[in-house]
Amino acid sequence: MLDSSTFDFMFEMTDKKNSFSLSNIKIAKGSVSIEASLVNSAWQLNIHSNNLQLQQIQSLLFRFQLPIENITAGQVNADFNAVGNDDELQQLNIKLNVEKLSLEANQGALLTDSLGFDINLNASLQNGNWLWQTKGAVKQGEIYSEPVFLSVEQNPFQFNAKGSFQPQANISIQQANLAHQGIYDLNFSGILNLESAALINQAYITVDIRQLELFSQHYLAAFFEQTAMEGLSFSGQLFSELEIEQSKLIKASSLFKDLNVFDDKQRIAVEKANAEIYWTIDSEHHKPSLISWHQIKAGAIPIGSGKLKFLAKNQTISLLEKSAIPLLGGFLTIEQFNWLKETNKEPKISFMGDVSDLSLDQLTQALDVMPLSGQISGRIPAVDYKDNILSTNGELSIKVFDGEIRIKHLATSGIFTDFSKFYMDMAIENIDLYALTQKVQMGAIEGRVSGNVNNLYLENWHPITFYAWLGTPENDQSTHRISQKAVENIASIGGGGAADVISKGFLRFFDTFGYDKLGMGCYLNEGVCQLMGVEAAEQGYYLIKGGGIPRIDIIGYNPRVDWDVLLRRLARVVATDQVVIE
Repeated sequence: MLDSSTFDFMFEMTDKKNSFSLSNIKIAKGSVSIEASLVNSAWQLNIHSNNLQLQQIQSLLFRFQLPIENITAGQVNADFNAVGNDDELQQLNIKLNVEKLSLEANQGALLTDSLGFDINLNASLQNGNWLWQTKGAVKQGEIYSEPVFLSVEQNPFQFNAKGSFQPQANISIQQANLAHQGIYDLNFSGILNLESAALINQAYITVDIRQLELFSQHYLAAFFEQTAMEGLSFSGQLFSELEIEQSKLIKASSLFKDLNVFDDKQRIAVEKANAEIYWTIDSEHHKPSLISWHQIKAGAIPIGSGKLKFLAKNQTISLLEKSAIPLLGGFLTIEQFNWLKETNKEPKISFMGDVSDLSLDQLTQALDVMPLSGQISGRIPAVDYKDNILSTNGELSIKVFDGEIRIKHLATSGIFTDFSKFYMDMAIENIDLYALTQKVQMGAIEGRVSGNVNNLYLENWHPITFYAWLGTPENDQSTHRISQKAVENIASIGGGGAADVISKGFLRFFDTFGYDKLGMGCYLNEGVCQLMGVEAAEQGYYLIKGGGIPRIDIIGYNPRVDWDVLLRRLARVVATDQVVIE
């Protein structure tokens, strides 16, 4: 470690003063000098190092049990000054300048490359109490602290702090500040107890994030990788305040200004949101919170400007006033919302409101699916989430194809897990078949249908079981006509042979046929659909029972069909643009 066995030495001994100095000690490719003096019982020690190569002295650093595995480069200039009396240290001053530090620590979780920083520490003993202050700056190089990577040159760090402490007692931090230039300022004041499990006796923390875009880029993106939040980024400003007692948060507030949320995967987008959010553990002293926004997109569905006023205290969040939010040309009205988190339990959520006049045309355009016209309205008297199960009372009404679809008994469990379950009943009333078949291009059918889907159960959005029926209502007085194209497609679902009859007989001269009633049902169990029609035939079942002139019957011959096979048949029917009858 010593580069030379020669150095400069001087000492002085008198009745009043003893002193010595060692200078030009060549060590670690740098130099060290030491000065010490003693006047009566007062003493002083100064150590100055210049250009010490840290790679050369890392074995010495390892003795301090620091979690450093390897230092490949770096040099340090240091000044150490200590003043005392007899065996008591009374004043301490330390200055460190580290340049081009490259190291690996904490099993690769911390890496630096060409890092440069300065640290100054001053401390003095007054009446048994140490008063201290420190400041520093990280001005160059790169840092990787798993999983965050920072390049310091563009946005250097500065920090400073001051306070007091008594040996084997509390550390009082009067003020501490960490600033990442142009990105955020973090301020801390409080009392730490190093001998208690509750390390923080009390603390007050503020965080002023001036550019959420840069903060998101430098800090959040790395934590979001390979999570559900991957691809999310933010812009705007955020100011937060936290109060802590006995290492427990007792009060918090956050003020967002011009918050924008972006998503590379286009799952969500928020435009110009502002918020004042307040939370306290004290149930008696609280302040209302308010969130407002210009526009939100959930997937491709736009949500208009709105606001929510609520109260957050202890383990509850409660909506304070009714809010009507523009949605798809109509409104989602939230009348009641409550959130309760009990210790060691899933949160309980309750909701009450309604939806009115939501446009099916706008919804289907947003989802890029078959365009539909109509409206969705309904009362939601209660939605509850507890024990990881979300359930609803009441029903939603969807006005479509001059009829109505009503959804009720909707429930889901495991909605935030990798194994979700979904339950629902649905009633279908008086749908205009002509309007429907014009949309799906399966061939024109005139008439009305009603039906239901009962006990629908899905796992990860894949149907497991249900009972479904859709057919001509009793006493239906509408015109019943069906085109050749529709005959072909319906026959293909049930495995019938009506198309052969049309192509070989005189029926080929007719474009449409009359029918008395039509219908089809499915009971799904263990991946197989048990099919049924409007009534039994000698062999099979009637999908369409003929009536009028000319008339045609369509009979299904396969009562049991694999669910995936049935889906493929239905997909071909819906996707068919033209059927040629020869």
